Amino acid sequence: MTQFFYKTSVFILLFFVSKVLLASQINFSQIFAGKSACFILFDLNQNKLIEKYNPDRCRERIPPDSTFKVALSVMAFDQKLINQQTVFKWDGKDKGLFKVWNQNQTPKSWIKNSTVWVSQVLTPQLGMEKIQQYLKKFHYGNQDFSGDPHKDNGITQAWMSSSLRLSGEEQFNFIEALVNEKLSVSLSAMKDTKENMYIETSLRGWKLYGKSGSGAQQRYNPHAKSGARDGWFVGFIEKGQQTYVFVLNFSDLDTPNSTEFGGLWAKGVTKSLLMQEGLF
Repeated sequence: MTQFFYKTSVFILLFFVSKVLLASQINFSQIFAGKSACFILFDLNQNKLIEKYNPDRCRERIPPDSTFKVALSVMAFDQKLINQQTVFKWDGKDKGLFKVWNQNQTPKSWIKNSTVWVSQVLTPQLGMEKIQQYLKKFHYGNQDFSGDPHKDNGITQAWMSSSLRLSGEEQFNFIEALVNEKLSVSLSAMKDTKENMYIETSLRGWKLYGKSGSGAQQRYNPHAKSGARDGWFVGFIEKGQQTYVFVLNFSDLDTPNSTEFGGLWAKGVTKSLLMQEGLF
């Protein structure tokens, strides 16, 4: 029995040591070469910050792009504009970018497919006053929903490389409050939104919930390099009683070598980092 406990203790010790070594070997500067980036990883169970790469960048505000759909989903569910059975009817017109947008959508497919036109149906229904109230409740960055200068298009454009900006830290605080169900909204609004953020389950049994976001810097910064992208991937992973919240964002410092959407790049890198941390 003593030998059993000894072997078990050694195994547990080696497991945690290996996790520390794995994390310490992550070369963030190489991963984010040519980019200004923020990565935050937080263990909710231990109430412990695991990683915070580039704190200065994590305080810098950039547009949320499609990650705003998470906040918008909470608003729409809370106002009972939608439920999980809602169907958004496609009007038959080509919506551009992705073929999957050219069909009816549900609250789940809206998040999964990042369907812009659904967001642009919901924001006018909510109205500017309600949106501003929610942004204030959520401490959602600069809370500026005015849109592009002199265009009066905030209600349908503010979050897309436009006036609305938030930092990695502010995004983390919002996602953490959502996961902990501490936002000042109905419990069902938070639960339904989280459910629709589900993406996949890893081979090791981790459930990944998240939302990506892609943006073009030149849309709000005329001095940006041609083709320079913003990218986000935010969310959480769960396995049993374990939950980790993550936020990753980046902005290209130079013209990128790839035409891949920023959000897709951010999602792939986040999954890789989680694995390197001994998770996922």
